[in-house]
Amino acid sequence: MRVDQLVLLIIGREGDDGFEGRTRMQKVVYFLSEVLGVNARFSPYFYGPYSEIVARSLDSLVARGLVQEVAKAFAAPGPFEGKAYTYSLTDEGGEAVDALKEEQPDECEAALEALDHLLVDNPSTRALAVASKLHVIVQRSSDPVPIGTLQRKAQSLGWRIGGIHLKDGVRFLVKRELVETVKT
Repeated sequence: MRVDQLVLLIIGREGDDGFEGRTRMQKVVYFLSEVLGVNARFSPYFYGPYSEIVARSLDSLVARGLVQEVAKAFAAPGPFEGKAYTYSLTDEGGEAVDALKEEQPDECEAALEALDHLLVDNPSTRALAVASKLHVIVQRSSDPVPIGTLQRKAQSLGWRIGGIHLKDGVRFLVKRELVETVKT
């Protein structure tokens, strides 16, 4: 499955409510790409793993008229204006998802099951960002990473993860079987 197809399925799953957030999309695709073996070429970035392929796919789907993007401004700290993005399928996007499900039923079913498993408790974007950062650290290590060294390794990548968020991120990964075990 291609990244743009995965993004369409994710947005389609949300229905009329739409899918909220570019950062959230990055994290959801990150985890699904790990589970499904989709090559989206993620690399460490400020809010966790980031893929230019995911960003371009989302922009392309909007430009092609398959996805509608709505941006809402909000007050953000500092001199910059914040924007929150919501994505929903257009009628053409809905038809594209239906065609994709017909052409690749097994892949779509596997992707949607993995998505449901990932988002079972509707984790916040912050929870997904922290968990994805921790997952990157664990995946890069050839040995089990003791929970006590996760913060230090996160700092070496420029990520600050506080104690409660660290524990929640580890719980997220263990619950979804994205890590085998956590050594204390």
